[in-house]
Amino acid sequence: MSKNAKTYMCKNCGYKTENWAGKCPNCGEWNSIREVTPEEIKKNRSLKLKDDKLPKIESLDKIKGSKKNRFPTTLTEFDRVLGGGIVEGSLILIGGSPGIGKSTLILQVAFLLAIHNKNVLYITGEESLSQVKMRAERLELIHKKVFILSEINYEKIQAIIAEKDFDLVIIDSIQTVKHPQINSSAGSIKQIKEIAASLFRTAKQTNLPIIMIGHITKDGELAGPKVLEHIVDTVLQMEGDQNYSYRILRGLKNRFGSTNEMGIFTMEKKGLKEVKNPSQIFISERPENASGSTIVPIIDGNRVILIEIQALVTDTAYATPQRLTTGINKKRLSILLAVLEKKLGFNFKVSDVHINITGGLSASEPAIDLGIIFSVISSVSDYPIDSKTAVIGEVGLTGEVRAVNNFEKRITELKKLGFKNIIVPAGNIKKREFDFEVNIVEIKNLKEALDMYFNY
Repeated sequence: MSKNAKTYMCKNCGYKTENWAGKCPNCGEWNSIREVTPEEIKKNRSLKLKDDKLPKIESLDKIKGSKKNRFPTTLTEFDRVLGGGIVEGSLILIGGSPGIGKSTLILQVAFLLAIHNKNVLYITGEESLSQVKMRAERLELIHKKVFILSEINYEKIQAIIAEKDFDLVIIDSIQTVKHPQINSSAGSIKQIKEIAASLFRTAKQTNLPIIMIGHITKDGELAGPKVLEHIVDTVLQMEGDQNYSYRILRGLKNRFGSTNEMGIFTMEKKGLKEVKNPSQIFISERPENASGSTIVPIIDGNRVILIEIQALVTDTAYATPQRLTTGINKKRLSILLAVLEKKLGFNFKVSDVHINITGGLSASEPAIDLGIIFSVISSVSDYPIDSKTAVIGEVGLTGEVRAVNNFEKRITELKKLGFKNIIVPAGNIKKREFDFEVNIVEIKNLKEALDMYFNY
């Protein structure tokens, strides 16, 4: 680059170029590129550290470990997803579509912590103080130790956090906060990145846990974009269908616990209510003697949830048969149908196949394969599966039924809810003693299942 060449930089994302453009090619922001002087560039460059200022290097075996303290919120499903409670000094991001219940959930968390003598600061950039009070009154979540601040200026927010003594800070939402020293609009990549990084440092230095509520895009991804997920310690996402009262809280990232856990709530008039036994709820409305319905136990973190897989196979009215799924992977269904056609002689080339997991749940583990196949065969043959029968098993491309993990835990949950017949992979039965409470039927492949249960 010549000495006289001009340099242009995007004030939104920091992208540099030699030519001016109306739209930044990196972040897509309009009218964000401006000319910068060499002095400004030099100012932003990091200074080289001298040898006497280099950070100290220590051997891993000589570093003293420190265990982070947790404090539970007493909202069991919320604590389950976090791994046992809120970790001191952690930065937590919770996202979800508008109206799904993010603010309601976090306000409930603030109220429960206030009951246990914790000082909670709730910062709102989307509502006024009176609007937050109205929502809290409707949910009956009024407590003197929950403090409300309506502010979007980050410098003022930072000053209040530093001055006051709080046990938890909540920011609703991070996209509304603006740093006055950053020349871009609130919610832009640069704003969110810098503010989140500053909050992360504050959380670590003061041992103060901070919860940020974030928006999501039309595609269902956390807005921000991925920079937020890399900065924070924990990412939670609320899911749910507006047609159902169920709300599911999942952990997408957790530096202090597992991401396999899932919390289930129901949305009621006075807020979110925990679902203690989701299995009974999701299968309670299962119709009697209806073909195309199968019960399958899935693993959610450390617990078992029973789901109902429904199938409907009908003659197609289109040139290309339809494969529609809700709650399972569409490609997985296509593979299982291909196995049925190749290994058992079924013909789905002139049939539409619809698969649904009731209650708005989703399942991706391979243990549901056999349940999908049983539902499809039950529907195409109009042969109902007994209401006290459950199915477990992964299906391979050669038609074999493979063993699944956490087998005993699944069986225990099925017995608890009164199931009498359980069809399982032979690989899971080795030295298991005879059980008087339940009839375990072991199969090695789909041909055995067809001959044994459907009498084909």
